Amino acid sequence: MNEHISDNLDRKYRIALAVVAVLVLGNEVLVQPYMMRLTTDAPLINTAGRQRMLSQRLAKAALAFDGGKGERAKAYLEEMRQVLGLWSASHEQLLRGDARTLRVGRNSEAVREGLQGLEPHFVKMRDAARQVIQVREADRPEAAVVREGLAIILDNEAEYLRRMDRVVGCYEREARDRIDTLRWISLAVTGLTLTTLAAIGRFILRPAAGLIRRQISELGQARDELEDRVLERTRELEVANDRHRTLLEQFSHVGRVSAIGETASALAHELKQPLGAIANYAEGCLIELKSPEPALGEVQSALERLLAATMRSGRIIEQVRRFVTRHEPTRESFDPNLVVNEVVEILGVEAEQRGVELSLDTAPGLHLLWGDPVQVQQVLVNLVRNAFEALAQSQAQNPTVVITTKLAERGDVSFAVSDNGEGIPPDQLGRIFDAYFSTRAGGMGMGLAISRTIVEAHNGRFVVESDPGVKTTFRFLLPVEQSDNARPDGLHRG
Repeated sequence: MNEHISDNLDRKYRIALAVVAVLVLGNEVLVQPYMMRLTTDAPLINTAGRQRMLSQRLAKAALAFDGGKGERAKAYLEEMRQVLGLWSASHEQLLRGDARTLRVGRNSEAVREGLQGLEPHFVKMRDAARQVIQVREADRPEAAVVREGLAIILDNEAEYLRRMDRVVGCYEREARDRIDTLRWISLAVTGLTLTTLAAIGRFILRPAAGLIRRQISELGQARDELEDRVLERTRELEVANDRHRTLLEQFSHVGRVSAIGETASALAHELKQPLGAIANYAEGCLIELKSPEPALGEVQSALERLLAATMRSGRIIEQVRRFVTRHEPTRESFDPNLVVNEVVEILGVEAEQRGVELSLDTAPGLHLLWGDPVQVQQVLVNLVRNAFEALAQSQAQNPTVVITTKLAERGDVSFAVSDNGEGIPPDQLGRIFDAYFSTRAGGMGMGLAISRTIVEAHNGRFVVESDPGVKTTFRFLLPVEQSDNARPDGLHRG
């Protein structure tokens, strides 16, 4: 609909432009010639009026010359000569016209006839004045000739003035006629222009304004609909994020249970030793206390060792329980080195059983981190157990796994797990974080995918470096806590 209206307005706009162009051309063709003629009418009228004045001056100078003597006669004769020159030049200008100002050839027939009737009287007066001047300049002037010339000038002056008045009247009438014609043409052009402008406003501008208003209204509706869709999409994304967090926690819980399940025998062995020690210490204390003179010092020492074994067993059980227990993702401040130490506590027994040297290289004074310490701990457990598996496959000499923490660029904390196993082929480095992809024959390919998801949920990033046969390092960086809990001196809270 709007497209059809737009095409219609475009056609009307082109028609309006054509009409305006015609009006402009009409102004040039109709109005401008009259304007040019009017610019020449005033000089012509002035020239004609000047001819009357000059003819009168010539006659007066001739009379004064006839009655004067001596120097006065000479002065009047000189004035006659000057006036005759100006009068003759102006007359020639009227007849032939001047290329820049006068256009006699374009005047009416009445003006032409008036100028033709004026010509004989001008010629007689001019010739008589010339004759008077020539005779007076001779050595023996003839008085009769001078008087005859003066008579001719005076006889023709009245008729010359009458006919010149007629020519001036013709000029004035034609100028008035041209002004009237120009007025009507101007009124017509102005009326057409105003009509065209009104038509443009009625048939182009008003519909265009209506179209623009409708388009603005449609754009506003589209904007509102888009905002509604954005809000709906935002709500869907929030629901999807909640679902993603729930699934992540489910996968994380499954991963943690799987990791503890795979290390269950090692944990059972780790707990069996302190529990056996507890039983032996308790039995020894009971036997000693039944004696007539019990050695209280030895009983006290045995009870202290029993307490230490009990605390160690409880600490192991608490760490395993905390690691395995399913919980909603939490955000809290935590010490990065404390998380690493707990990972060593959980996997230390398995490392001994596998014959792997598990060591720490932690940097002191790290800032506190903000996030879920159990999930970060799970990432480290996954990486360390992957290192155990890689070392088992490669059968490396002196198998070693090193967990490192240090302060990275931009104040981030870097966690790294390195091993001296067989490494990762370069063609597989780009896929190791893909779900269901694993470099091990029996691997499910979910551990690293879950680990990367956890790191990215903490606004961190993963880096993998592998030198096959020498060293492989999985490193992830987490931003420090941006709150008052992070001390400005770079030391974590105790």
